[in-house]
Amino acid sequence: MNRALVYALLILVVAGSCLIEYCGVRLFSYFPASRQNRIATAALGICALALAVFRGNIVATNLFVLAAALTGGTLLSRQIGSFGALSTMLIVAAIVDLISAHAGPSRWLVDQAQNARGATVLQFLVISLRFKQRLVPVIGVGDLMFFATVVSVVRRLGWSETPAFAVPLAGILAALGVGLLTGFTPALPFLAGVVSFYAWRSGRAAVGPRTSATVA
Repeated sequence: MNRALVYALLILVVAGSCLIEYCGVRLFSYFPASRQNRIATAALGICALALAVFRGNIVATNLFVLAAALTGGTLLSRQIGSFGALSTMLIVAAIVDLISAHAGPSRWLVDQAQNARGATVLQFLVISLRFKQRLVPVIGVGDLMFFATVVSVVRRLGWSETPAFAVPLAGILAALGVGLLTGFTPALPFLAGVVSFYAWRSGRAAVGPRTSATVA
């Protein structure tokens, strides 16, 4: 396959995965926390059942990753009440991600993906594709979880829908672009940097929370 087409496909998969998380966050925001928990539990249960029935199926594992990321992001976002807290969390997560990518679990998983057993484990932790019978990791459950967390928190703090989706997506896509040029690249530093820079330049770090009763 032409390299440009491969790159376009990877970008499409990343953007599509983030769009699904964004839509999930918007859907969840219309329900109280208790109902969010029930919906998340049901979604994870359905995905787990699909995994049991279609073992090793890449569609089933990708759906499980998406559901797990949305659930984790929703739960984490409830603990964050200000942009300062969000910024601190992103900075800490970015540092951990850098360490993990160079000498930690993320690096180990990527290295293990070269063999069949490692690829099987990795498939449950990332949105992935198969090229010529080889597993290609695209975006991890942790990256999507923090994307969902950012979207949920900034929407609650008053960001309009376009920047709430586009700004964190830009951070994720920037990491993908660097990764395509240099190899495996952690996404959270880019996510943290782009979100913090936009908030600083636009003054949106000071925007107060929404008062709508529909926002959990």
